[in-house]
Amino acid sequence: MSTINLDELSNFLDGDQNEYGLDFAATHGFLCALAVGPAFERWLDELFESNQNKAPKEIIEQIKLWLESIRQDLANENGIAFPFEIEEADVESSLGDWSVGFVDAMFLNEDAWFTPECEEQLIDLTLPMMVFSGIDEEDPQMESFRRNGQLMDELAEEIPENLNEIYLMYHTPA
Repeated sequence: MSTINLDELSNFLDGDQNEYGLDFAATHGFLCALAVGPAFERWLDELFESNQNKAPKEIIEQIKLWLESIRQDLANENGIAFPFEIEEADVESSLGDWSVGFVDAMFLNEDAWFTPECEEQLIDLTLPMMVFSGIDEEDPQMESFRRNGQLMDELAEEIPENLNEIYLMYHTPA
């Protein structure tokens, strides 16, 4: 079995040759949403805007391994390790990019995520990702969150545990 080469992935995803995919941090967010959320079969098509055949095969294989590694960490109750330092709790940061990827994957499979039995809890658990993604920038409540540095720090700290909670919602028997 191959091992993940995060340097190789980062170089490709953050490089000029990646015309269709998300950047490194956003790809990790996208994969995290896939790992914690309900099944989504078309994920690879969506990740590369149906152009995955234009990405090197070894990069596609690395991304698949990365997703499997995230799923394995969750199944082993290790939680998700971020491949970057969360140095700044801001929309314009790696965490902001990560959140864009997470929210993108979530809304691509919106009907499966937002079932009546999960919706209320899911809204609370994904609030930090929604705030950091910059989505709803016209929403006054979201803007007030983003202007409050201490609240942004608190929201950033909630994300790892919220991911575990979301995982349990979709991956444990009812």
